[in-house]
Parts: sequence; structure tokens; C-alpha cells
Amino acid sequence: MAFLSRLFKRGDPLADREEARRQGMRDARQHPLGEFTDPDFQPAYVTEIRARAREQITEVDRRLAATRTALLERAAGAREQILRELGRSDTRPEPPAAYANGHESAAGQDERPVDAFISIAEARARRAEARRRVVVEEANASVQRARALIEHLTQEWESALIERDHEVEAVHARAEQLIAAYKGGVLQAHPRKEEVPSLWKGEVIAMEPTGETATAISGREEIGRILREVEHRIEVWRAEVMPRELTGEPHRRQLSRGQEPEASENRAPEDAPDHRPAQDGDGTGQEDV
Repeated sequence: MAFLSRLFKRGDPLADREEARRQGMRDARQHPLGEFTDPDFQPAYVTEIRARAREQITEVDRRLAATRTALLERAAGAREQILRELGRSDTRPEPPAAYANGHESAAGQDERPVDAFISIAEARARRAEARRRVVVEEANASVQRARALIEHLTQEWESALIERDHEVEAVHARAEQLIAAYKGGVLQAHPRKEEVPSLWKGEVIAMEPTGETATAISGREEIGRILREVEHRIEVWRAEVMPRELTGEPHRRQLSRGQEPEASENRAPEDAPDHRPAQDGDGTGQEDV
């Protein structure tokens, strides 16, 4: 039945159903009468329609499997990027240096304070910490982008599953329409049409539950496992590198340059002129001559 290949490739449903109806009329006149009156017999047309439908569904599932492979490869790439960022040594806090009375000891040098608040060693440590913060922020931004990509890939997979289900439903619906049109032609031309059963063997094929195929389940599990793994690792990494970030005081960054905060912010200058008028002994506000 070469015409069936044309039916499944054409884009005019009405024309396809009309051709199926005509084929039913031809078969009813030419084939043995028992082929259409025996409920346990499946006409060759119905067999072919079902075979074509299975081929199309197999092709749909093949495309879905290819999509799954591509999405998992991208998710694995994002996972590797996250692990590289989390493994960077320059994001790790340095152990606290030992300070003695706000001074730094150096061989062959006299102990010399930078200012009244911090030592040279502490100033260097603060500059290093400021640089580390920048690195952590950059690494965290990269990690978040990669994590967002994995989440997006999970959504892409769910969309692919929905699209697959719609395609499978469309294939089944198309097969049902063609079979119904074919049967209509048989009933129209068969001389014993009152004996044609309501259903032939294999006329109704149950669809498997949508979204529950082995490919769908494995895809969800694999991408979900990758997402859970990176989320756990990110949480551990943040606990290790973020505490000093959260306790930093931005307004004290000027201390890392060895500068003393302006005292004038908290107290009035000692040499500020007194604008109150001077008073003499009698309170008139005039100076004695």
C-alpha cells in the first residue's frame, strides 16, 4: 500500500481522509467479505496504518533521545565549570596572621607602627582580603550563571517531553481518523455492511502514559542529580568562603592603605573659632578699653 506513505507525508487532513474512504470502498468490493465481517480479523489497511504510526512514534522518541543526550552534555559542561570555580584556591580565606601590640616584627628592622590602629601586616592582610573578595564575587557570579543554565536545561527537557507527548497524540489521532474514514468507505460499499463489527481487532491501540517513558524518566533523574549535586557543593563552598565577606566593613577599607580616619568626623576641631560674643563683667558684650 504505497499510497499510505503518501497519506502520512501529506499536509491536507481532509484530502487524506477522503483518499482513505475511497480505499475502504475499493477494498470492500474487491476483498473477501469475511475480512470485514470477522471482528477477530484486522484489515490490511488497519495493520498498515498502525505500523506507520509506530514508525512515526519511534522517530519522535529517537529525536527525544537525541535531545536528552545534548541537554545532558550541556548540563555536564555547566557542572564542570561550577566545580572549577569552587575549586579555586584564591577564593579561600587566608589564616589570620599573628599581631603583636599593633606592630610588625621584621628581621634587621626596628619595630615601627603604621598608625595608632593597625600594623603593616594587618594592612597587607586587609588588602589581600579585599582582592579575595573580588575573586569570590567573580567566581560566585560565574557559578550562578552555570547553575541557572542547569535549571534552564531542566525546563528545556520538560518542554521537550511535552512536545513529544503532543506529537505522539497527533500521530494516534491521525491514525484514528484514517481508520475511521477507511471504515466509513467499507460501510458505504460493503454488501453486508450490517454485519461489519463496531471494532476490528487492533483498531484501538492504547497510548502509553505521557511523560512516563524510560527516556523521560532517565532524563529527569540525570539532570536532577546534576542540579542537586552542584547545589550541595555551592552551599558548602559558600560556608567556607563567605563568612569573612559577610563580616567585612566597607567603610574601613581606607585603613588598608595605612591611613588614619579623619578625627573631624566625630569631634569639632580644637582651633575652631568661638563665634559667641565675648561678654564683659556687666554682661553688655563690650570689651574693656
